[in-house]
Amino acid sequence: MERETNSFFQNSDNFFASMLRHRKALFIISLSAAIISGVVSLMLPKKYKSSTVLFTSLTNNTSRSLLDQTYESKDYIAFGDDKNCEQMMQIIKSADVMYAMAKKYNLYEYYGLTKDWDKDFKLRGDYYDNFEFDITEFQSIRITVYDKDPDHAVAFANGIVKVSDSIYRQVISQRSHATFDIVKQQYDSSKTVLKALEDSMDFYRKQGVLSYDYQVKELTKGYADAQNKGSQADIKAMQDKLNTFAAYGRGYWDLYNALSDQYKWMLQVKQAYMEAKTNMDKVIPPFFIAERAVKPDKRSLPIRWIIVVISTLAAFFFGLGFLLISEKVKQRAQLLSQEKISQPGISLKP
Repeated sequence: MERETNSFFQNSDNFFASMLRHRKALFIISLSAAIISGVVSLMLPKKYKSSTVLFTSLTNNTSRSLLDQTYESKDYIAFGDDKNCEQMMQIIKSADVMYAMAKKYNLYEYYGLTKDWDKDFKLRGDYYDNFEFDITEFQSIRITVYDKDPDHAVAFANGIVKVSDSIYRQVISQRSHATFDIVKQQYDSSKTVLKALEDSMDFYRKQGVLSYDYQVKELTKGYADAQNKGSQADIKAMQDKLNTFAAYGRGYWDLYNALSDQYKWMLQVKQAYMEAKTNMDKVIPPFFIAERAVKPDKRSLPIRWIIVVISTLAAFFFGLGFLLISEKVKQRAQLLSQEKISQPGISLKP
């Protein structure tokens, strides 16, 4: 144990001794790296940062939030959760939003890509280099834009919010219009069937069949009273009416049941129709803007002192490693030379 400890301290002493031996070279390397990195950092273009923060909404379904009494999530002003953030993030980071931004702000010309044959590929690189998207610990979405001009930085940061909202509305509009067309077709068909059934029911109403159960009950009672009184005219009148109900009763009941089922189905279709129409006419915004982007007062990039410090440290350790390796190589070469000199010559006799 003591031998290992002594070996460790001995190696440490050798390491620091090597650093002291090469201190001039290391000083020159570090100073050169600091000067070069400082000059390079001054040549790097300035970039200004502007950010906006969004909170997604818990639900964007207008009809369910306002019309459906059985829908659990009726709080249309509540903030969304992780799932809502991730879904909205997919839209914000989508290529559709990128190309919409490029069209709105002419990014091809702004980034100098109009004459490049691979301008779409380069646009993607410049776009995602200057636009950052992340979900914060508070379940919000932060959009950060870097640009050489502070006015463009704030314009892009606020503009991407409007573009994302527009793209979202286009997606919802496509689905809501398609859904409305399907539901409207069902609604119109249900109204046609209902009208046909009601027209058929008018035939029975004209025959005097209005409420089968109640009327048969009363007619039966009237027939019994007529028999008790012995009035043949009343008996015949009651019998004729009962014969009418006997002739049309089965058809009336079938039509009545069909009409009852159609009324229930019509209520469901009408509810779906109202929901689809509401979703098509109005869309709840998918997010709340918690913090709008403002014009930055000073640049954010490059951070020159970090560039100089990292470059200087990297050059120092790289130079130290190179010098130590060179020293080891020289020592090894000297040992090999001494071994060759110390070995006795061997003569070969024929």
